[in-house]
This record gives sequence, C-alpha cells and structure tokens, in this order.
Amino acid sequence: MRNAPSMTSLRAFEAVLRHGTLSAAARELCVTPAAISHRLRDLEETCGQPLVTRRNGRFMATALGHEVADLQGDAFDRIRLADTLLSRSGETIAHVIAPYSFATLWLARYLPDFEGLHPQADLRILPSHDPLMEGAADIRIVHSDRKPEGDWTLLFRDVCAVMARPDHPLITSPPADLNEIFSGTLVHVGTRHGSVRGAFTWARWRELMGLHATLPATGTHLTAEHLAVDLLQRKETLGLISLNNAADHLERGVLAVIPGSQVQSDCSYWLQVQDRAGGVRSIARELADWLHQCFAQHPLNKSETLSG
Repeated sequence: MRNAPSMTSLRAFEAVLRHGTLSAAARELCVTPAAISHRLRDLEETCGQPLVTRRNGRFMATALGHEVADLQGDAFDRIRLADTLLSRSGETIAHVIAPYSFATLWLARYLPDFEGLHPQADLRILPSHDPLMEGAADIRIVHSDRKPEGDWTLLFRDVCAVMARPDHPLITSPPADLNEIFSGTLVHVGTRHGSVRGAFTWARWRELMGLHATLPATGTHLTAEHLAVDLLQRKETLGLISLNNAADHLERGVLAVIPGSQVQSDCSYWLQVQDRAGGVRSIARELADWLHQCFAQHPLNKSETLSG
C-alpha cells in the first residue's frame, strides 16, 4: 500500500498556493523557505508529477495540483479556526463558581458592566451552595467565617443590616430602640459546611449590637440569602441581609434598611484565581481584578465604615 502524504507536506502545499511564494508560506508556518521546498518535493515524489509551477515569480497549481487543492477543500481553514479557538480559549473563557446568593443577587446584576468592558469574554457561571466542593474553575468565590486553606484573597468583608419591604411598620416608623425588632416576624438564614459557617445569625447580630431582647422562637428558616430576599418582598417580615448583595434591591426601592441596624458580620467573601492561560493576560485575571476593584471602591468596604 502506498504511504499517505504527510499532513506537514499537504499544509505546506496549501500555504504556497494561498500565498504564492515560499517565503510567505514559510513565515506563516514558522519554518524556512528551504523546508517548504523540501515538503513540496516530497509530495511531488509521492505522486510522480509536478503539483506547482512558477510563473512571474509566483507559484501556481498545475492541473494535478488543482485537483489536490479541490479535494483538500477548506480543511486547513477549519484547522486554523480550531487552532485560534484553542489558543484564545485560555484567554477569553472563564469558569466561575460562586455562592448561590452572591451569584443571583450581585453577580447576575452587575456582570453586564464587565461584559461591556470585555465583549470578547465568554463567562461560564456556576452558582453553588458549596463552592469548595465543586470541580475545577478559573475563579472560585466562597462565603465563610474564615479564610479557606490555600491561595485566597479577600474580596470583601460582609456588612449586613436588617431589611424589610418599604411598607413594613418598622421602616415607615423606625424604632427608637432596636430591641423592638425582635417583636416582629424574623427570617433566619443559616448555612454550615462542616465546621465552616456561611451565614450571619440573629443571635450574633444581637450580641454585636449590644441588645438584650429575647429571640423569638417562631419565624421562617432558610438556607440561602437569596431566598430570604425574595421572601422579604412578599411578606411582612424582617431579615439580616448583606448590603452588597442587596444593593440592586435597595437602589430599586423594593427593600429598605432599618436605620442603625448595619453591622459588619463575622463572614467574608474570598476569591481564588486558577489562571490557566499559560502566562497570558486571561479574562479570568481581568474578571478577578474587576471584582476586587468593584468592592474596593464601595463605601461599605472602606476601613472607616467597617470600624463603625
């Protein structure tokens, strides 16, 4: 059986016909013109006939060369497109795993701002109730009362406040004594993954605020902050919600904060970047820097605000 021509020789042949010169084909394929000439000679020895001829300083296909080129079709065009996609994927694609509430309340709302700055970005967002247990990702964000093990950076320290619908009695007539909050119906959010706690409790808020009222035994218990935000809009109840995560709801006036109820919680958001772009400035790195910039500029994250 006759040996098939090498892909290297066929690629050299296609490049010579497209460019018309050995030197231009050599530059594209990152070899010498002599190497291109050798590949052409190999092909012609395989078929026993000339595939190219030179006219007015440019290489043209012979009759057999035209037949070979027609059979190749756009195969090398498609290979070049695939190669471009593979080489750019590490730069433009970013897989992001983030806590469900942060992803739905904040990221989904403000991510279009980043995409406007980077229209080439191809972001794959995976909301998760336990980001540490998911598979590989370019960016991973967790909400925790401690820094996870490994190379993590602080995204922002969570600042929470008591929130309700704008027509809630404690919003329309703010209490002089915050102990009055415990006479209302409360929404409790509690999450725990092993020894790591990922939610700010009413008991801890009461302690930090120096209050003494008894916690009510009744109330709705949820395992995710975004569910609490949804419930607050539907029912006359009170919830402890992150001011960063609720920013959009507060701006639109669908939620409001009880004055004086703001406090820094025990939990923070941490970010980890696994930059797999081989040293190139990847979209994952751009996104990580943009996220840090967003929260660094937010007044909630200024040290003078957090200390109060």
